[in-house]
Amino acid sequence: MNSDIERYIAVSAKVETKDLDWDEARRVGLTDDEQFVLTYFSDIESQTIRYMRMLLQMKIAFKPAVAAFLTTWSYEEFFHGYELANLLAACGHPLEEDRLERVKKKARLNEWLEEIFGPLLSRIFYHQFPAVYLSFGAIQELTTLKGYEHLRHFTRNPALKVLCERIAKQERRHFAWYFNHARELLSESLCARILARRLLEFNWVPVGAGVKSPDEVKRLFSILFPAELGRRLVREVDEKMGTLPGLEGIKLMTNYFEKAKRQREKTEQTEITEQTEIL
Repeated sequence: MNSDIERYIAVSAKVETKDLDWDEARRVGLTDDEQFVLTYFSDIESQTIRYMRMLLQMKIAFKPAVAAFLTTWSYEEFFHGYELANLLAACGHPLEEDRLERVKKKARLNEWLEEIFGPLLSRIFYHQFPAVYLSFGAIQELTTLKGYEHLRHFTRNPALKVLCERIAKQERRHFAWYFNHARELLSESLCARILARRLLEFNWVPVGAGVKSPDEVKRLFSILFPAELGRRLVREVDEKMGTLPGLEGIKLMTNYFEKAKRQREKTEQTEITEQTEIL
């Protein structure tokens, strides 16, 4: 087993919460926006088991380094969702017992495409697909990390502040692993660089957009990254991903939110037109 995986496993653990002041967390409570964000995050973190099941159909899952990482990653991500749900419950907002199944039923088109074609493409492009998977993982972990970092800054709930800090620390390691290994594999293969760019531009959506509605995604980003902060996030994420071989100048976040804006404006214009016709 290579040394970086050994180092990763050595520090891997479920996020610690025994020392949190749950009574104080309950007294301070959560704002409506915080409740929405934590529910969103818990839903997505808890979906890790679904992604693991999909990944286990891919040949890359049986590479020793990847298998070791996925095992620890899945373990840590499960407890992120679990402890966020515990905090919600402590503050008077418990999630439904069948929440995982409810979220799964909301899967959108790109989620189904990924679930169906991911394993197939991994077999067709056996040598190149690991770079694609790692590139997808890198951008998702980066945006998740930034979300927890910003939530930690604006919350007044002390337990949430500490929990976000601890989760962000693990997300930072997740991102580093995905990003560094994606860079290594992309640098080795022109075909991998072309495939990664094509698939990212074709099917990438922000974290959670595969099971959340466009309005829910928009609300999440408007809460965590309002106005200039949001524009900075979009720019930073695109610029970071653009440093990977073959992804120079890629505008994943920019293109997604510009498309969402056009769709929203089109919907609003249609509603205005319909109201005018009624009048």
